[in-house]
Amino acid sequence: MRKPILSIRCWGSDATGKALVTMWERRVELDGFAPTMEGVRNAAAGLKGRALSGPHDYDQIPGLVERSKRRVANFYADLEARLEEVPFVAGAAFSAADITAVVTIDFATAALKMPIPDDSRAVQRWYQTVAARSSARA
Repeated sequence: MRKPILSIRCWGSDATGKALVTMWERRVELDGFAPTMEGVRNAAAGLKGRALSGPHDYDQIPGLVERSKRRVANFYADLEARLEEVPFVAGAAFSAADITAVVTIDFATAALKMPIPDDSRAVQRWYQTVAARSSARA
């Protein structure tokens, strides 16, 4: 029998847990991942004329890169406030929201040159915990 890619627990163990994981994953996607990718797609030379994914061409808008960086900075601040209250993004347990958040931070660090701010101690603690998981190692 094959092991599932994501454990059922990654999506919450009851209705409330599932709702919290879904909510926090969407917040990470909209507040972190989307602005990160918006910045990348509008800055990368290799994506000239492809600023949006899909079958149609769209010109890059350089001003969106700076706006995206402000949004990513706000994402880090909001994530810091959340992780000062709980050990993982959606609460007490590791979840799909953490996976989305760690991928977002990795993209922001590599592509936008926006690593976790030095004063974001809760995010740094969380990132070290999540990155140490065997599933996070390449």
